Order: sequence, then structure tokens, then C-alpha cells
Amino acid sequence: MNMLQLPRLLVSSHEGWDEIERTHPGMDEMFLKLVLPLSLLPPAMILFASAGMGAELLPETHFGNWLLAAAFLFVAEHFSVPLMAGAIREAARAKGVDASLRDAYAVAAIAPVPLWLSSLALLFGSVWLAALVAVGALIAAGVLVHNGVERLLGVEEDVEASEMAVQVISLGVLAWLALLVVALVPLLAF
Repeated sequence: MNMLQLPRLLVSSHEGWDEIERTHPGMDEMFLKLVLPLSLLPPAMILFASAGMGAELLPETHFGNWLLAAAFLFVAEHFSVPLMAGAIREAARAKGVDASLRDAYAVAAIAPVPLWLSSLALLFGSVWLAALVAVGALIAAGVLVHNGVERLLGVEEDVEASEMAVQVISLGVLAWLALLVVALVPLLAF
């Protein structure tokens, strides 16, 4: 997936999504070209923040704890994408849509892109900016789920797509909070 397509994926269920449907990337390809590289951003930003904003907020925390938090988050991210793919597929089946795991995985891999990119806000050293950008990223991820479900899974009716998106986004928010907890545990427990 070309990162320049992301804005197009947000504005419609056809813009950009048609290209993804046409190329029909496999799960391995999505993992290697999208999930793996972008999932490195949040752990890297955690390590970056450990010397600036993180040192101010948690001055007693050693770098080893920050390293552990980054590693835990990286591993947890890789569990969350296939879990979300399964949840998307089951939500589609509950609506009577026979969705393939490949298409569900594509939606699950694309939806967190704004969240991964939002970690770059840590470069500015402002907790409030990082939180604001994260909320905006969560909204964008929800829009991507809606548009992806509509296009890739073939949920034609907008109400059905919206209902599915709400279910998946609810689970996604819980997963996102779990990822934050996974990252915070090494920082607060030691």
C-alpha cells in the first residue's frame, strides 16, 4: 500500500480501496510492507520519548524499563492485528457476509495506520499534543474500518457497515487501551 493513498482511503469507500481490492495483497505482503514497518514507529517513539518527555514524567524510570516497554508494545501490536482481523471477519459473518480472512486482515492492517503515525507526535515533546493527535488518529482509524468494511468485505448497506464499524471500533479501542497498558506496565511496575 502506498502511504500517499491514506487520505484517499479516509474520504470514501472507493478512493484507494479500489486499488487495494484490485491488487488483492496477501496477508504476508500486508504484514511485511505495512504492519511490520509501521509497527516499529510506536516502540521507536517510546525510546525517543524516554530521554525527553518520558524522563520528565517518569524521572526514576531506567532506560532498560523503556526498552522493555517498547519491546512489549511491539509484540502486542503483532498480536492485535490478527485478533482484529478475526473480529472483523466474525462481525461480517454475523451480518451474513462471507468475508475472507485476507480481506479482514487488510482492513485490520490498514486501520491502525493513523495510530502508528500518531506516535510521531512524541517528537514534539508535548503530552497534550500527543494526546490530541492520538484522539484524531483513533477517529481516522474508525473511518478506515468503516470504509474498508464497506469496500473490501462487500457490506453494501451503509447502516450495516456503520454497525460493523462500531462493533470493530469498540473492540479496537479496547485493544488500543490494552496496548497502552502493556507499554505502561514496565514503566510503572519497576
